[in-house]
Amino acid sequence: MKKRNSTEMKRRMEGRWLAAFKALAPALDQAIDNLGTNVPCPVEGGTDGFRLFKDANYTGGGVKQSWRIIPEGIDMLMWVNDWSFTKVYDELEAWLGDKPVEAGPKYLPKPKPVDEEGLRKWLNRIWKEALPLTDLAAYPARAYFSYRWVNTAALSANDVRFHPCLNYKDKQGNVLGKFGAVLSLVRNNEGEPVAIHRTFITKGGLKVNLGKTHKPKKMTPSVNQRSKGRHIRLFAPQNGYLGVSEGLETALAVYQAKQFPVWPGLSNTILQSFAPPKGVHTILNFVDKDRNKAGENAAEILRANLAPKGIRVIDLLPPTPILDTDEKGVDWADQLKRDVSGFGLIDQALAFSRLKQA
Repeated sequence: MKKRNSTEMKRRMEGRWLAAFKALAPALDQAIDNLGTNVPCPVEGGTDGFRLFKDANYTGGGVKQSWRIIPEGIDMLMWVNDWSFTKVYDELEAWLGDKPVEAGPKYLPKPKPVDEEGLRKWLNRIWKEALPLTDLAAYPARAYFSYRWVNTAALSANDVRFHPCLNYKDKQGNVLGKFGAVLSLVRNNEGEPVAIHRTFITKGGLKVNLGKTHKPKKMTPSVNQRSKGRHIRLFAPQNGYLGVSEGLETALAVYQAKQFPVWPGLSNTILQSFAPPKGVHTILNFVDKDRNKAGENAAEILRANLAPKGIRVIDLLPPTPILDTDEKGVDWADQLKRDVSGFGLIDQALAFSRLKQA
C-alpha cells in the first residue's frame, strides 16, 4: 500500500504552492492575483471573506474570515476543491511529476441575498429580550464570567446582556436545542450596531459543548455588511488610550486586573480592519500568543493600517509561557489565572508612551 507522507510533501512544495494552485485550484486565481489582500471567498462568495497569506507560495496558507486559518496547502486544496487528503496528495504528486492533473471547480457562488429589514428586526428583538447581567434571572451569565475570573469586569461592561433562551443552530442551520446565551452588541468602526456575538451557556454557567461537528456560528449575520471594523465597545477610552484584543474574555481579563478599557475584535482577522474613534491616539494591542504566530502576524497588519492615521500601536503579549497542555497558545485571560503580576506590562507600556509624548 502506498504511503503518503504529508510532511515530506509539504517540504517538496515549498516555493511552489502558487503554481500548484493555478493548476489544481482555479477558484483561488483571484486570491493569487491579490496576494495578502481580502477577496471574495472561493467557496461561499461574498465580498472580502478570504485571502491567501503573503508567504502562501511557501506555506500554501490563508484564512477564511469568521471561520478559521487554513495554515498550509494540503488543507487549502482539501477545502477549496472539496477533495480528500488522498486525492490532494495524489494530484500534487502527479503535478510534481509533470503528469496530467485534474483541476477543481472554478466558480464563485452568488452571495445569498440578505433581508436587511428582517435581519435588523430579528437582531433588535433578541437584544431587547435580553436581560442586564444584574438581573436575578441572569445568574447563568454571572456564573459563566465568575468561572473565568472576570465577573466584576463583566458587570461593569457596556453592551453585554443575557438571553435566557435562544435557538442553538449548527453551521448548516439545523436547530439542536435551546439554551441561554451571553450576548454582546457588535458595532462597526462608525459605532453603529451591526450584529450580535453569542456564547451559548447552560443554566449552570458552563459553555454549551455539543461536539466539534455541532459548533454554532458565534456571530449573527450582519446588517450594513460593507462597513468595516467589527468589535464590542465594552468600556470608554481613557484620555486617548484604548486597548484591543481578539477575544471577549481577554478584554474583560485586562479590565479585571487593571481597569484599562479594551474592545474585543472577535477574531485576529476581523481586528485587522479596526479603526478607533476620534480622540484615540494610542492603542494597546493585547495579542494572543499563538503557536502559529497568527496573533502576532495580525498585529503587524493592524499597526501598518493605523500608522498612516497617526495612531500608535503597542503590542503586548502575555508573559506566561505556552504549556504543553495549551492546545493553541495562551492569551491574557490565561495570564489572569496564572500570574496577575504579568499585567504590570500595561503600566510599563503606558509610562513609556507618556514619556514619548512629553
